[in-house]
Amino acid sequence: MTRHQDGFTLIELLCALTILALVLGVTLRIFAGGSRSAEATRDYARGLVVVQSHLALLQAADRLTPGQRSGADGDIAWQETVSPAHDGVFAAQGALTAWRLDSEARLANGRVLHLSTVRLERNASHE
Repeated sequence: MTRHQDGFTLIELLCALTILALVLGVTLRIFAGGSRSAEATRDYARGLVVVQSHLALLQAADRLTPGQRSGADGDIAWQETVSPAHDGVFAAQGALTAWRLDSEARLANGRVLHLSTVRLERNASHE
């Protein structure tokens, strides 16, 4: 009399669990990498907003004075610099002063974002 058993053997069950563990390990790595990428992108976007907003405030100011200011916005350290733009084209124009505006943000991960622009300003003596 032969007995017929339905089901899996212990070896088959161990092989299936090993394969499942490998697949889950790879899947968790993929999700962890995606999470790190999303966090880095979020930090970069926040830093870019800080840098752009400081440049916009400098552009909108009535009068610029040379100098440097710095501070922090949460975990983002920022610095803005206003300096004369020494450009021969604008130096010849007595009625205008060219200012170089620099804005920089240092993110928590050490990455630095830097934007700069030039603003023309009418000299007070020519108004």
